[in-house]
This record gives sequence, structure tokens and C-alpha cells, in this order.
Amino acid sequence: MAEFVYDTPTDEDVAFLAAHMRDEDRRELVGAVGPDIQGEVARCVRNSAKCWVCRHDGVVLAAFGVIETNPFRKHGIIWMLSTEYTAQHKVYAGKWTRKGIAALLRDWEYLYNYVDAGNEETIAWLKWLGAKVYSAKPYGIYGLPYHFFEFTRRE
Repeated sequence: MAEFVYDTPTDEDVAFLAAHMRDEDRRELVGAVGPDIQGEVARCVRNSAKCWVCRHDGVVLAAFGVIETNPFRKHGIIWMLSTEYTAQHKVYAGKWTRKGIAALLRDWEYLYNYVDAGNEETIAWLKWLGAKVYSAKPYGIYGLPYHFFEFTRRE
């Protein structure tokens, strides 16, 4: 039986994710911070207060976490980067991301980030997860259009 495992990302996971990242995630990352994909994945992992990797039968599907920006108010930058193999498990990914957002919002009051305006599939998924997505504005090192999005705890 296929097994999904969540664990702390290793250096090997970071390298695999960088080498096999979904094209949409790669384009979004480069547009925001530049071309050093593996360095940026490592930075996200290193700077996260909470971070996980999801593997299916030993193959990395995604890494995700929260970089805490205000520990007093429990605010953080939520991020997720996926490999090309995630598409083979869309139903599972939908279920666990919805549960994951709910779990994270028990610990954090406010989570936010930016999404490439051309990444329509991810924007639809964020809305389905309950994110508020704002109009696109210039963002990142190239000033490309990105949507700011946020999740807030519902008391």
C-alpha cells in the first residue's frame, strides 16, 4: 500500500525538490527572489518555525512551512513548494492541505504570502482553502504581478 510520510526536510530533500519543482512553483520563486532555486528552498526550510516534507513511497512531493514574522501576534509567511510528482496525488493533496491550514491556524493567527498572478491553478486552490486573495500588484525583484493572499484564524 502506498504510504505518505511527513518529516523534517533533509538536505537531500531540498536538492530533490529544487531539481524536480513544478514549473509553476519554479517560475513563481524566480520571479519573486531570483534564480537560486536550491538556495531559496534551503532558506525557507532553515528560517521556518515549523516545516515539513511530504514523501510518497520515499519520493518528495512537497515541502511546506511557516516563517514566523511576529512571534507576539503569531503572524507568519506560509509557503509550499511542490514537485512535478504532486499532480499524481491531487485528491490527497487537497484533503491534507485543507486539514493542514486548519491545524496551522490553531497555532498562528495570521498567515500570508504572495502568488504569481499567472498561477491560476494555485490561486483557485488558495481560494478553495479559504484564503482571501487580493488584486495583483508588482512584487519581487522583477516587479512582476503577484497576488497577496492571507489566511486568518476564525474564532
